[in-house]
Amino acid sequence: MKIGIIGCALVGFADEVKLRSDELVFKAAKAALDQAGLTREDLDVSVITSLDAYDGITISNGLMAPGAGGYEKDATRIQGGGVGAIMSACASILSKSSRIAIVAGADATMFDDPIVSNAGYDAFFRRPLGMFNQAGYGLFAASLLRDRGITEKDFAALAARNYRAAAQNPNAHRKKSYSVDEILESPMAFWPLRQLELAPVSKGGAALVLAVEEKAKELSREPVWVTGIGGGSNPYYGAWSDLVDLKGLKHACRKAYSMAGIKDPAAEIEAVEIHNPFAPFEIPVCEALGLCQKGQALDLLLGDKKLVNTSGGTLGTNPPACGGYFRTIQAVECLQKNGRAGRAVVQDSDINLGFFGETYHVLVLEKAGV
Repeated sequence: MKIGIIGCALVGFADEVKLRSDELVFKAAKAALDQAGLTREDLDVSVITSLDAYDGITISNGLMAPGAGGYEKDATRIQGGGVGAIMSACASILSKSSRIAIVAGADATMFDDPIVSNAGYDAFFRRPLGMFNQAGYGLFAASLLRDRGITEKDFAALAARNYRAAAQNPNAHRKKSYSVDEILESPMAFWPLRQLELAPVSKGGAALVLAVEEKAKELSREPVWVTGIGGGSNPYYGAWSDLVDLKGLKHACRKAYSMAGIKDPAAEIEAVEIHNPFAPFEIPVCEALGLCQKGQALDLLLGDKKLVNTSGGTLGTNPPACGGYFRTIQAVECLQKNGRAGRAVVQDSDINLGFFGETYHVLVLEKAGV
């Protein structure tokens, strides 16, 4: 049984938005349903992505679920960046408890990112040290310099590549293209990462409509198929080697690729949307996804040998609650519009909260005829 994506919509993205989260969800959900030729009455289940700390209220899905058509419907709330919610909707369809599902989420509330991410670290060892997400990114980036022979100029080149793509993306938050020199001249944030090598916090909303195979074929001429899903987590009290090896992501890849029948990802995957809240994170992620051998990711990325983050990636747009939806929708558009791409992978995680205990999700998408 295959699952088709038959409608999707984005609202935003910017530093701030005037609409509330429920209004953003309603606007995105309505547009996605209209694209699919459906109404709220056609839905069997709605899945909301939210995190109370990002939304400023408790049980925030209670506010957003009705906006996504969840009133008097089965509704689920998933914490994370979005692909976890897509997995939940797929599970509902694969179990035959639903035929049509919507996933939606939004980011609207301003919050203190260091304080929120610090709370994600364990209360005994790392939280009292003041650890938070961007400080962790700096430590990870420093390990890449030490262990891979990569330079700070390489980091800037990766960031510049993302900004060039974001400048061409009407849906992106940051739309300005920066040169390598401009990035290297930006203020140091957390060595060796500069400010322009770190993702913003984006506000906006997104929604996707998914359907069981026969309904997808009935409702859409060109559905994009979800053929593989997988999830995995790093140990909460793990060693540094667990973190930099991305064991949770590798586990998620094995599950998703097995489900999709992918045996040689480097040969079988043409496009990928990566959650890269700091520029060089694309390097270990490409390796963990099996797109190249260890030590070859920089050449793959800077040589444009794969369609990696054609949306501009997370450096261009980084909504913490619905970022996985954004990346999935961008991957869908890449498959529909780019003749080079027949199969795409979306990588998502909750490392907007920081490292250790982070959860990774992987989604395999295919267009008809692959």
